[in-house]
Amino acid sequence: MKKALWGATALTLVASTSFAGGIDRSGQGVNILFEEGNYAQFTLSRINPDVNGKPAITGAYGDANNVAQGYNQLSFGYKHQVNDNWSVALIADQPYGAHVLYADGPFSNVGSGGALPYNAQADIDSRALTFLAQYELGNGFSIHGGARGVSVKGLIEAGDGRLNADSDYNWGGVIGVAYEKPEIALRVALTYASAIDVDFDGSISQLVAPGTLAPEMPTDFSVEFPESVNLDFQTGVAANTLVFGSARWVGWGGFNLTTPGLAGDIEWVNFADDTTTYRLGVGQRLNDQWSVALVAGYESAGTRPSTTALAPTTGSKSIGVAATYTSPTNWVVSGGLEYVIPGDQSVQVSGGAAPDLQFNDNSAIAMGIRIGYRF
Repeated sequence: MKKALWGATALTLVASTSFAGGIDRSGQGVNILFEEGNYAQFTLSRINPDVNGKPAITGAYGDANNVAQGYNQLSFGYKHQVNDNWSVALIADQPYGAHVLYADGPFSNVGSGGALPYNAQADIDSRALTFLAQYELGNGFSIHGGARGVSVKGLIEAGDGRLNADSDYNWGGVIGVAYEKPEIALRVALTYASAIDVDFDGSISQLVAPGTLAPEMPTDFSVEFPESVNLDFQTGVAANTLVFGSARWVGWGGFNLTTPGLAGDIEWVNFADDTTTYRLGVGQRLNDQWSVALVAGYESAGTRPSTTALAPTTGSKSIGVAATYTSPTNWVVSGGLEYVIPGDQSVQVSGGAAPDLQFNDNSAIAMGIRIGYRF
């Protein structure tokens, strides 16, 4: 049951963080450690949001349309069974990201009457390498741990100016414990990942007057990407039926990006809330080759109004389906589709002096494919 079902249940998590708190994207799972034998997988997902804002008072200013931009997510994982007690794994993924663009509305060049010499945006990407080892303690218990390196680059254009920066890899730790009972497909895994201080080098052009940027100057700064805790579980509940789920907590509260400016520090991003994201699903094996899964997700809303126009939604609800085909030649192919409802949010246009820009009744479609091979 474990081998036939897990591909489908895992792929329903592909888009689980497409609208998670902060700038969480991949969920940084370690489930590849629990695959049988030697195993490699490649995952590609696509997230297409539809996020639009309207002024609280009709006609106060223009709408902000298609603010959240579509993006792709790639990941690769390899697990090697060294012997009966030891296994190791490598995971390459994209844990953080933001793709927000105000092409119209009050935060655009035209909508601001030229006060902004650009359309406000955030275009942030990341890469991570995670090296893990797992040791079987006996009686179903195991421990796992290792190191995770993160590299981030991005562009922010906002009311304070333009910031463009990137980083080399900076490192943190991962540690966890798990319990398994294969005869009923039971597994519970708890994983902690430390915070990582990421050191950036880049340039800043400060907005010194409406429509006017100061000359570009170099800047360097550090940002602490938060610690996290993942709890994953699964258990058989009937013949060929699996119940599974997860809870992920991330310490986004207090996440801050601040750089020196011409007349004092500039705060570009400041998140006010930690986030906890929940998933619960059921998987069903149809035969030796096919299995399917259904999963629901929930994350509670954070502070309203938003502390930044670069976070136009808060919290989410989702429903997803997935199917997996396991070939007689050890190939495993999964496909999944998820419908996400981002939580409503509002953004103050000018320090609260102007009506809020309200983002209500938005949605996103996420889809993914995973190809794995056992050897």
